[in-house]
Amino acid sequence: MKRWTDLVLIACAGGVAIAQWLGPVSMEGILSALLFGLVVLTVVSRRSAVQFTLDSLTEAHQEQLESERRYRALFDAASDVILVHRFADDGRPGQVVEVNEAACLTLGYSRSQLLAMTAEDVLAPEARSLVRRRATALAEAGTLAYETVQVASDGQRMPVEVTARIVEIGGRRLCLTVSHSIAAHKELEEFLRGLTDVDELTGLLNRRGFFVKVDEVRRRARRGNRQVLLMYFDVDGLKRANDERGHAEGDKLLVAVADVLRAAFREKDVVARLGGDEFAAMALLGRDRDELLDREAIELRLQDALRAKRAELGGEFELSVSFGSMVANHAELGEIDELLARADQRMYSVKRARRQESVAVGVLQRDT
Repeated sequence: MKRWTDLVLIACAGGVAIAQWLGPVSMEGILSALLFGLVVLTVVSRRSAVQFTLDSLTEAHQEQLESERRYRALFDAASDVILVHRFADDGRPGQVVEVNEAACLTLGYSRSQLLAMTAEDVLAPEARSLVRRRATALAEAGTLAYETVQVASDGQRMPVEVTARIVEIGGRRLCLTVSHSIAAHKELEEFLRGLTDVDELTGLLNRRGFFVKVDEVRRRARRGNRQVLLMYFDVDGLKRANDERGHAEGDKLLVAVADVLRAAFREKDVVARLGGDEFAAMALLGRDRDELLDREAIELRLQDALRAKRAELGGEFELSVSFGSMVANHAELGEIDELLARADQRMYSVKRARRQESVAVGVLQRDT
């Protein structure tokens, strides 16, 4: 089209030059004809150009629509939860602006419900405390991968691995997150940890499991400004039971002691068999004046559980345990080996005192 127009314009310019050479008589008519031709040519050219532009725009629009349809199909076909939300300047997840079908199915909300929420609304309460820190890291790096816990509409907790990326769309700063479920991985991890952290005979934590829990107890104690009761136990007469009745009977005695400790301590306390006839427990105490009361309550429950187990066994075993205890703060728990050694020493002091008392009673009985 452009080449054809250029040729016509060149021809018109040549015609004007010829008309000027021929003379003024024919000049007026020729110029009028040429001007009329130029007007017609311009109208036709502009109309063709406009039509060409409209056709190009229509084609581009159709391609854009087709591209958006393909993108939406891929977006909804993804099996992972995809959320696009505003990235606020204060670091908090802003309002959700787009979700895929998997997000609705997995989280249990309709699309309209999710679009009325913020990305923080689908997080577990304990996971929200890390939002600002992660937002800062994301703003600096542009992309971030981390693990967190999301909560569905029915309250179901879902551990996920999230990949977050900052994107610019339509002049808006947004965050695109893709959440992949790691529930199966976490279940396998817990199962394997159970195989290595649990004492096979008693079902209590083993030595490794006990030391793994120390850090958790330290965090809880520091967060609540609480003291921790540490108790170290020794099963009385286990060696004699093994020697006289065999190790199978000695194992029954260990299981009985484990039952006593389960009954004496709360589910949130830490109870473990460290090995052989040695057991240990950790329990968070109340604050200030409540600490002594809590400690006495635990020792009373221990005595009651021992009496109940003896009655259950009916004299089958001479069930008895010795223990030493001490109270520590969260900082002192950092030296757990030293604390256990001190509790062990206190336990043996109690045991020696009991033996001396037993010997004294025996001598007194013989003298009388």
